Amino acid sequence: MGKGARTVWQALVLSFALVIAAALLLPASAEAAKSKPPENDGPPMRFVVVRSSSLGCEPLCPEWISAEGAITPATPAAFKKFLKKLGDKRLPVIVTSPGGRVEAALELGRILRARKLDIGVGLTRFVECAPEQKGCQLDPARRGIYRGALYSAGAYCASACSMMFAGGVRRHVGQWAYMGVHQVTSYVTQQKITYRETYRVVKGKRKTLSRKVVRRKTVGSYTTTKMGKAFNARMVAYLKEMGVKQTMYDVGQSTPVSEMRQLTPVEMLNMNLITSLDATDVLVSIEVCKSATPAGNCSLAPDIKPQPGSYPKHVVPEDGGMWFVVVRSSEAGCEPNCPEWISAEGDIDAKALSRLEATLKALGGRKLPLVVSSRGGDVETAMAMGRMIRKARLDVAVGGTIFGGCRPRDEGCKAPAKSPLFGNAVSYEGLCLNDCTLLLAAGKTRLVGYGARFGWYLRAKPPASVLAAYLDEMGVQAHSFDDAAPIKVVYTDQTRLKAAGLLTRNGSVDLLIDGGVCRLIPIPANCRLAIQGEFARKQ
Repeated sequence: MGKGARTVWQALVLSFALVIAAALLLPASAEAAKSKPPENDGPPMRFVVVRSSSLGCEPLCPEWISAEGAITPATPAAFKKFLKKLGDKRLPVIVTSPGGRVEAALELGRILRARKLDIGVGLTRFVECAPEQKGCQLDPARRGIYRGALYSAGAYCASACSMMFAGGVRRHVGQWAYMGVHQVTSYVTQQKITYRETYRVVKGKRKTLSRKVVRRKTVGSYTTTKMGKAFNARMVAYLKEMGVKQTMYDVGQSTPVSEMRQLTPVEMLNMNLITSLDATDVLVSIEVCKSATPAGNCSLAPDIKPQPGSYPKHVVPEDGGMWFVVVRSSEAGCEPNCPEWISAEGDIDAKALSRLEATLKALGGRKLPLVVSSRGGDVETAMAMGRMIRKARLDVAVGGTIFGGCRPRDEGCKAPAKSPLFGNAVSYEGLCLNDCTLLLAAGKTRLVGYGARFGWYLRAKPPASVLAAYLDEMGVQAHSFDDAAPIKVVYTDQTRLKAAGLLTRNGSVDLLIDGGVCRLIPIPANCRLAIQGEFARKQ
């Protein structure tokens, strides 16, 4: 019992003894260094969203993240915060950077891969004010989105930036941009650290109770390019994780830190550092927004909304009477804002009027041009249809619709419900004979293009007294049909018919339905902006 008491007493006394210990720490890598390395890479990387300012892209334009500046320890956190504000948006990153901290670059690369973001080397030319410009204030309606254009000349991704770049899903550089690598440099700081340690001895063994740093003193610092095995293994493992070959790291480590090795496009492709030889433009070109399935970085202008997508039931009589179907242009590059029209083909039978009326009613006031091809038919029905066309203020052009799939009257051809058909219309496939000319006369804009067959057979022409009142109502001169034998229209015929008042202008059906008309200002009424990807499966 006495021995036990002595042991307890000794422990109590020694627990109050203060011991001073000193140690000299020599960190072996940059991550172990406590002091900040020299900052000589310029301003830190900033992130902003940019919308293409290219002509013809609105209302659906590509957007991207402009990332320019040096990679600092704070850059990954800034990038995470920026992406959080974007929500589910997946925009490609367009980067220019002299490099910076390797550890931060690796973290940025992993963020890119986790978010499945593409990356390209490029610079953004801001068309209004730039983010760094003093006094640059965006209209609140812009929601922090700048406008600009991508260019590659002078763009670069050097040193640690190459590690960040490796994290992109699709990776592009282009022949005018610069990708450079060299040895990794570690900043090593030597410090003398003094600790205050409290301990006690129990059964002859020292047990530390607390340890506190009381002083730090820098005794030296230096840089080194000699990396330990653990660091090299970590770098190689990162590149493997990103699908990039070790060759990239080896080439960099064989290049002195005082130099910079520019990688050629073929080298980068062989290393898997880039995913194709395409330039960075493939990520942000306005062409990526003009397919049936626009790229994920294509966004509608804030004040533009997709239009309702309901369509009238296609009316296709089996007996050769005139059909009325809504057609959307299948011309490459017009989506998502494409022209639409009513294809009216077949004989003008007694029920054509009711079919036209049902089609216009179902369109709910949408004004689509009538692209007509007909041998004519019943004169009274044609004039009644003409009056309906004039009241609705529709344009009329002679042309035949070339459908992307089967034609409406083909056996087994079924049009999808509440959806347009797809195709193109050309003048030389159209004809407008006899009573069909009365439909043309009713159009607000009236066109008969090159190669179309147009006119009135003498034996089928009604007496002038039948046509006079109708033509006067339409504002078309009666003598327009005095010399209207069926012809294959050429330029001189257009000029003659325009002078007679039957046509409003020279030109073909393309003036109404060409895929490019929806890029005009103001946008024609027959252009419909579809919901993104709405028609992808129908192409």
